[in-house]
This record gives sequence, C-alpha cells and structure tokens, in this order.
Amino acid sequence: MVNEHGVSRVVQHKDYYLRGGDMTVMVENHLYRIHSYFFERESLFFRQKLLAGPSGDGEDHGSNDTNAYTLDDVKSEDFARFLWVFYNPKYSVYEASLDVWLSILRLATRWGFNNVKELTVRELEKLDIECVDKISIYHEYSISKLYLIPSYIAIVKRGVPLTFTEGVKLGMETVLRIADARERVRQQASENGVRTPSFDDFEDSDVEILVRDVFGLGSRPTSPTPTGASTIPNGTPGPTIKLNSPPKANGASAPRNGVNRAASGGSSKHDTSPPTSNSNNNTSNGTRNQTGGIHNLDSDISPASATATRGGQGQRFTAGQGRQ
Repeated sequence: MVNEHGVSRVVQHKDYYLRGGDMTVMVENHLYRIHSYFFERESLFFRQKLLAGPSGDGEDHGSNDTNAYTLDDVKSEDFARFLWVFYNPKYSVYEASLDVWLSILRLATRWGFNNVKELTVRELEKLDIECVDKISIYHEYSISKLYLIPSYIAIVKRGVPLTFTEGVKLGMETVLRIADARERVRQQASENGVRTPSFDDFEDSDVEILVRDVFGLGSRPTSPTPTGASTIPNGTPGPTIKLNSPPKANGASAPRNGVNRAASGGSSKHDTSPPTSNSNNNTSNGTRNQTGGIHNLDSDISPASATATRGGQGQRFTAGQGRQ
C-alpha cells in the first residue's frame, strides 16, 4: 500500500476497525478502532496513556483517525494477533501456532497485560515445543521455571551434550547448571557401583531431585497440605475431635455415610458434599472423618464441615461422605 511518492498509505484494518470502538490506534500504516475498556482494565501502560489528557488541539488522544495513538516498535501483524485475544469469535477456544502465541506473549509482557500472559502460558503448555526452545522462551519472558522441569530432565538425560548453537540460545548460566546436573547423575551412578552408566538407566524422578536442587526450585512436597482442618492465628492446625459411633441398639446398625449424632440430643446432620478423590479418610468405629483437602492451581477443594454444640461450647467437627 505505497503511493506513487513511495509513502505508505494509511488504511483502516480489515478486521479491527470496529464500528463501536472508542479508541483509534495507528500501528505502522494501519488504523485500528477498538475498545479502550480492555486496555484500561488490564494495562498500567495504557491507563497512563488514556489519562494523559487532551492533545494540543483540545481533542482527546485516540478519539478519531486524525488524532490516533501511535504505537512505535510494534508490527501491525503482531498487534492484530494481540487483539484476537479480546475479539476471538470462538468463545474460550484459543487455537494458534507457536509464532502467534509468541507475538501475543511479547506484547503482553511489554505492556503489562498479566492476565493475557497467563493465558498465553496455559496455551504454550499445550504445544509440543522442543526443549531448548521452550527453556529459552520461558527464560526470556520470566515465566516460572517450574514449568521447565520436564525440559530440564530431558536435556540432562539425553545422550549427547548441548551443541554450540544450543548453548548460545540458553545462555551461560543455564548451560553450566545443566552440565552440573549431568555430572551429578554420573557421580551418583559411580557411587552406586555402576561402571558404564547410561542416562536411560536413571528414573525421571531421581533426575528431577537433582534438577530441582541445581536450579534452586526446592523439593517436591511429600503430601498435599490439608486445608479442611481448623487453624489458629499462628498457623498451627487446631485439634480435630473424633466421635465414636453410638452403640448399636435393638439390632440397629451404626450410622453410616458421614452421619454424626450430637452428644446432647438425637438430631443428626447429614454431610451432603460429594466425595472427593485423594482425600484423607480416617475410620473410627464405622464413622469416617474427613480432614484433608486437595489443592491445585485453580481451586481448593475441602470437605464440608459441621459444628455441634456440646456443653455450652462450640466444637468443630469434620465429617465427609465415604468413598462410594
């Protein structure tokens, strides 16, 4: 789109010059008419731009095509890819190539769109990226090294050392740490009496311990931290009181399925929460007491709890359905 004088002609972008937009942005020779809401909500960089006040002619920046914001050092193709995150016509379905996600990651990091960056990382984790490239990308954009443990293990265990090109891509520090981990694996094999060890002889779990140590990632927890037990301000778990099942009377069986009878009356409370997998179930005289919870990146799943009054003081009891 160059005229006879060799000057690029400014044109409206075919996809992102939107009729209802309230902010005009010029990137290279493309005009974008988009919604400022997403940019003001997500990015301090753009909030400062939007609050800068009117221009010299009294008009607000970005209010029309002649007074558009200009984004320097940004390719129009990359900006269009970035906008796709907000204007994706397929709700919650983000399928794109590695190059597209790298364009989005670059701008999200540069402008402080943290939620967009988190989305990008989730989608990158779904792609099959070569180990050296993945490590290089995640280091460049300061993404948690915990995501890279499988890649570190694969490089440590591979039969050939890093090439010169791979070393340049990873950087001196990472190369030295990987060399340290490989040497520790060999040393451990020698101490175990293996004369000619192969990296394939080592389990990934064993190499992971070395990798975590070399890269300072800490050790893997032996068990999830219970979240269902009550705590006191200093963080020490509060006591959990277990109730024995009432004695059988006239041939009646003991209560089952998480039913606790209050000590002072005949009423009972049923725990209607669904059973959770990998929870800690303690059995005491036929009554199951559930005190543990499952913790993951997205949510905390903890068993339901019931509070019974005994002797004028409130006691907190934890009860859960037995695994069906």
